[in-house]
This record gives sequence, C-alpha cells and structure tokens, in this order.
Amino acid sequence: MKIRHIKINNFRGIRELDWSLPDSSFFCFIGRGDSTKSTILEAIRFAFYPQWSLSFDDSDFYLSKTEQPISVEVTIGDLPDEFLDLTKFGQYLRGWNPSTLELLDEPGPELEDVLTILLEVDESLEPKWRIINDRRKEGVEFKAGDRARVSVGYIGEYSDRHLTWSKGSVLSQLTEAQSINSSLAGAARAAKGALDGKRATDLIDFDSTASKAETVARELGITISDSYKAHLDIGAVNIKLGGLALHDGDIPLRQLGLGSRRMLTCGLQTQTLKQTHITLFDEIETGLEPSRIARLLKYIKEDKTGQYFFTTHSPVVLRELTINDLYVVQYHKGKTDIIRTNKAAIADSVQGNIRSGAEAFLSAKVIVCEGATEFGLCRGLDNYWLEQDKPSFSYRGVACIDARGVDNIKNLASNINELGYAVSIIMDSDSPQKFSSTDADDMRRAGIEIITWEGEVSVEERIIADLPWKAIVASVNLAKSIHGERIIDQIGTQYSWGFERDCEKWTDTEQIRNAIGKAANKGEWFKRQDRAEAWFGEFKDYLNLPEMAKKDFMKKASLLRKWIDHE
Repeated sequence: MKIRHIKINNFRGIRELDWSLPDSSFFCFIGRGDSTKSTILEAIRFAFYPQWSLSFDDSDFYLSKTEQPISVEVTIGDLPDEFLDLTKFGQYLRGWNPSTLELLDEPGPELEDVLTILLEVDESLEPKWRIINDRRKEGVEFKAGDRARVSVGYIGEYSDRHLTWSKGSVLSQLTEAQSINSSLAGAARAAKGALDGKRATDLIDFDSTASKAETVARELGITISDSYKAHLDIGAVNIKLGGLALHDGDIPLRQLGLGSRRMLTCGLQTQTLKQTHITLFDEIETGLEPSRIARLLKYIKEDKTGQYFFTTHSPVVLRELTINDLYVVQYHKGKTDIIRTNKAAIADSVQGNIRSGAEAFLSAKVIVCEGATEFGLCRGLDNYWLEQDKPSFSYRGVACIDARGVDNIKNLASNINELGYAVSIIMDSDSPQKFSSTDADDMRRAGIEIITWEGEVSVEERIIADLPWKAIVASVNLAKSIHGERIIDQIGTQYSWGFERDCEKWTDTEQIRNAIGKAANKGEWFKRQDRAEAWFGEFKDYLNLPEMAKKDFMKKASLLRKWIDHE
C-alpha cells in the first residue's frame, strides 16, 4: 500500500496541511527545525497505529485548544484485494488521478482505487479511526487489525523494541504466532528445569522458608502430596515477548550504537515484511557517519516494496540524494506546505546548488551572496551582532549560499524563493549591465530583499570608502600578510602617476582610498570566505563609531539585520 494524499488539521504544531503526493516511494523532508517535519511522520504513524492504547493529551491539539478536534486524513492506494471487497471497504472506495494528483469521491476508469482513513480526536481525548468518503461521511470503523495490515513502521530515537520479540515489532512479525507461543512455553519449562538443577545453591534460602511453610501446613492438617519447595510457576511467571531479545552471542543488540540499531531496524523492516510497507524514519542521519549514511540511503532506495518518509537536518543526506527525493517543508503561523524541489523550470539549478550549498536548504531564510567575499563578510557580521547580544543567524534560521558571480545570482535567488524560502541578495553594484535596477525591482516585487551598494562599486570599494583611515591601514597590512608586497604594485597601478610606495607615508585622501578599494577588488585580496571573515575582524571594532552609522556599508548592514529579524 502507498500513501497518495495527506490532510492534517489541529495536530500539535500543524493547524493546516493538505498535500497530494506524486507517485514515488521516497520522500525526504527538509527545511529548518520546528517546521513540523517530525509532526507529519507522527500523524501518519498515529493514523495507522496498530493498537487501541494510543494516548492523547491537550498538548497534542494545535495551541492546546481542544475545542477544535484533531483530524488526520490519509488516503492510501495500491490496495490489497481484501480491502476492495464489498463486505469490507469496497463501498467506501474513492478515485485517485495520478496525472493531476486529484482525489475524487467516486472511483472510475483510469483512476486508482483508494481509501481515506480518518483519525479524529475530540476533547474527550479518545481516538476514533474510520474509513470515510463524501457519500458516507459517517464512515465505517477501521479496526486495529486493519491498521496493522497497512504495515507502517516508525524508526525514531527510541526503536529498541524492534530488536525484541515485543508485540508489533519487526521480529514478531517475522515469527509465526504459533511458533512464538510454543517457543515461549518451552522457554518457561527450560527455565524451570535449569533452576531445579541449581536448587542446592541458588534456592537453599527459599527452600528453608518453604520447609517452615510445610510445617505450618501439617500443623493445620493441610494435605501434602510430597514436600514444599520453591520453584517457578509456569502459569504465573510469564516469559513475555519483550523479554526475548536479539543477541550477538551473549550481548543484547540494544547495546549497539544508536545509528547501528536504527540501521538494523530499517534493514529488518525491509527484509522481513513480505508485503508492501510504509517506513517512517525521523532524522535518518542520527548516529551515523557519512559513509554509513550513504550506505543506508542506497539500501532503502533499492527496496521496491516500501514507501519511505524521512526527515533530515544533515547536508550529507542532501548531497547523497537528488531533487526527485527532496521535499521542502515550509511552516508559517500553523500552516504547513510541502514543496517538491523537482519543479520543471528550476530543477537543474536547484540540483547543483543543493550539492554545493546544502546548508542553505536546511534553513528558513537564505542570503544569496554574489561571491565568497560577501559570504565571508556575512559570517563576520553574524559574529559581530552576536557580540552585541543580537540573535545569531542560526537562531533566526538564516543561512548563506555563494552564487559564484553576478551572472548566477538572479536565477539562484528566484529559484530558492520559489521553494518557499525567504531570500535576500547581497551583491556589488558595479555590473548594472548584468543586474539592472529593473532586475532589482522585479525581484523586490517577488518578495526578495536586495542589498547593494551606493554608487557602481564593489563591496571592497564600498568598505574602503567608508572605513576610518586606521581600519584601512589595518586592511592593507592584512592583505600584505596574505599576498606579500605585490599588493603595493596593485595599488600603484590603480593610483597611476605620483604613487608613493612607502605606505607609512600615505595620508588619507580620496585618491588613495579609491586605489586601495579597486586593488582589493581586482587583486582578489579577500575573495575567499575565510579571508573575508578575517578582514571583517580587522575593522569590526570601528563599526561602533558614531560616524559609521551614516556610512552606506552600515546603512545596508542595518537593512540586512532588519530582514533577518523580521518574523
């Protein structure tokens, strides 16, 4: 069976979600933390919870408001014959159009037969499962045995029970019920026999007490067939399924590392279930190094019987997958949207940039930097603002991505914006023929913030023009430590006639500032992320001077900060 459509209302952080799934077996949810990715998995798990003992409390309702019931609707296709039978759920069949991803209430030609399961919880906190359609809204009960038939497995942080023969675990599904019962009875008898063999040592104190009980019984005239002794009562001492666990020799596998336990559980889910299954995997990378993440992803993608839903916060996972597998979860004021990254017009661009800038796609807001210099300066600004007790980029869900030049910046920013991310651009203003004021206006209308400098200048020219002279001298000295004396030649080339090579004799003039700014840009003094960040460190203390607030660099930095803090 496979999920075709999901609708969630008023469940935990989700006020509203309505998602039609493409025909795929592999769904990786990405996006910033607290975007309800894990909540989606929990909703699916609860919709097919294979037991009646599912507890809810007020905190499971959106904003803890119980007057609006929790509602989780999951529509499934690829149905088994038993579900299609008229005496079962055949009267509740609906139609799914795989081309338009549209759910219709009536089945029909060229439509897939599907069923919609509704889990509903009202203020009584009692869950109710039904099969529904618009024709029969009262529905019919969807019993625990039927929910178990869908074979939904959840692998979260606590999945150790799947390495035991506990009820509902993968191992218990692999073992036939008759075999389980007879084996447990045999285990109880074996335990009793083994204990009897050690009576003289292990049970001596217990038997002494039993003798006293026998004396009392005789005094009271109670008939004694043999003699009293301590022993296991097979009927009362129940060796439970949960106590029977998978071992490696004498070592229980629950002592494996978390990542290994989760990998093994996933593998068992794949190998032991003879029917189709749905596997939910929260933070698939947990406890695994990159090589084993890659191995696990390859393993489950080769499984043709399962449908997988998993979440990740790992750039490694993103780089191992393609845009066919990735779905961005965006969340705003209770409304959750799931956006497929494989959108026709932007697919190629997104694929390449996910590989090179995966971290940006795990955030909520993205600063698209023209190049490495802007990227490094943004990192410097983050540290600078953090020292001023302002929230960090990570706290605000902000990440940077390097566009690698003005030629790429429009497409990259537009594509990321189309995936639902808030986007800001920080770029030079020295290429109006490649990024015009009209381009900027178009992007602002699309909701993209544009940070660019006054005058047609590079970021190096803007900063050198705005900084106090002492900060400029420090910048030149840093460049000399990186590149050597050749930067003096570069400055001289930009200065032209009358250049003084001894920088100790320089005085603060517009001409020398212009020469230094142009040389820094054309000579690529700081066009590497670490170098740009180090440069920022050389002049950051000067940014607090009162006169700096009037400079263009700090005005634009303030605009960027305002965008970062905007909810």
